[in-house]
Amino acid sequence: MKTRLFAIAALMAMMSATGLRASEAESFIVRGLQVIFKQNTASDIVAAGMYFRGGSTMLTRKHAGIEKLALTVAAKATEHYPKEQLNKALESMNTQIGVTVTMDYSSLDLLCVKQNFEKSWDIFSDVLRAPLFEAQDAELERQKMLTRIKQMKDDPDSYLNNLCTSVFYLDHPYAVDVNGTEDAVSAFAAADLKNYLNGRLMTSHMLLVVVGNTTRADVERMVQKSFGTLPQGTYTPTRPPAVQHQEPSLKMVQRDLPTNYIRGMFPAPAFGSTESYAMRIAGSVLRDRLFEEVRTKRGLSYAPSGGTGNFFSNYGFVYVTAVHPDTTVMIMIAELKRLKEERLSDKQLRDKVNVFVTGYYLQNESNQSQASTLARYELSGEGCKEADRLVEHLKKVTPDDILNVCRKYVGNLQFVLLGNPASLQVRAFMF
Repeated sequence: MKTRLFAIAALMAMMSATGLRASEAESFIVRGLQVIFKQNTASDIVAAGMYFRGGSTMLTRKHAGIEKLALTVAAKATEHYPKEQLNKALESMNTQIGVTVTMDYSSLDLLCVKQNFEKSWDIFSDVLRAPLFEAQDAELERQKMLTRIKQMKDDPDSYLNNLCTSVFYLDHPYAVDVNGTEDAVSAFAAADLKNYLNGRLMTSHMLLVVVGNTTRADVERMVQKSFGTLPQGTYTPTRPPAVQHQEPSLKMVQRDLPTNYIRGMFPAPAFGSTESYAMRIAGSVLRDRLFEEVRTKRGLSYAPSGGTGNFFSNYGFVYVTAVHPDTTVMIMIAELKRLKEERLSDKQLRDKVNVFVTGYYLQNESNQSQASTLARYELSGEGCKEADRLVEHLKKVTPDDILNVCRKYVGNLQFVLLGNPASLQVRAFMF
């Protein structure tokens, strides 16, 4: 215990020292494009991300996966940097350009050293402004995406997550899979990708986040040069609706497996909202208790889990693999009931908050992680300044806050069981 406390104290001191070399995040507009900039001179690393707002809310089932594929193909070759030249330049500078896609947003990401920031930025901006979308690149990446989609069903956990999303977010914008479906992706051609990305290159659709060892003046100059002529467009940010289910449910998908894969989901407060901090702690308490009751005490499963997501329309969940699903799920539901009925002690809450704070600092050591966190808070509608207040919000949570948020949200679980149980009592899942 003393060793752990010393490690936490050392980490806090390290982060405090690092913070002396990091400024607060600034938000400003350059020719209609919102920019969030945080200077950090603790290292020579610069991380940047061009975020596209909307995520799945911008897609129809016909276009599922098109944003991911468009950004991926765009990063292969540009007018000023053909494929071989682009790859050679990135490798020589040890610069990374990647793509991130979530249900809430997508981004083109840049990571480089300070000395190569401007040259790396030229490639990064050219990927967005002048991609070639060569037919062979589009076909190669399309086939890769189709292979991943087909292979997803071969991995029980991936398939279970996909099934749960479709059940929980039925008739919701998140029902459109941002990673694509076989039917949709099979129909995409290079011209479709080019037209789609051109339609997203409007400043109201975009958010630029830069964190690292550079200056605001340099960032403004580079943004104006690269994106100063983009049209504004008419995008209006819209938070996806919260999910509500009127009754619990169980969907069974037959599969001959050595065990049964089970996941149940319930609504949770939106990312960044006041209630979300209490629910995050509740989710962590749930995870610990499930491990103790299901694995340690009874040995019913190797990997029970629980917690919450980080989406703008959010969820909480329980998960387990079990040969005897009835017995196991009944124990898990007992722990969900306990969250709604039993108040945490002040010490239990304080210990859990300390763990969260330590984890937060560890997760945000890198400039790239900080950029992602700033973007998520800004795009959620809470504002990038809230990213620096997470610890403050967690420390304000009371045992009654946790009890109240669990009573409000935990219930009407939507379960999916992937497997072939010898017997099953459906009523055991009805909570």
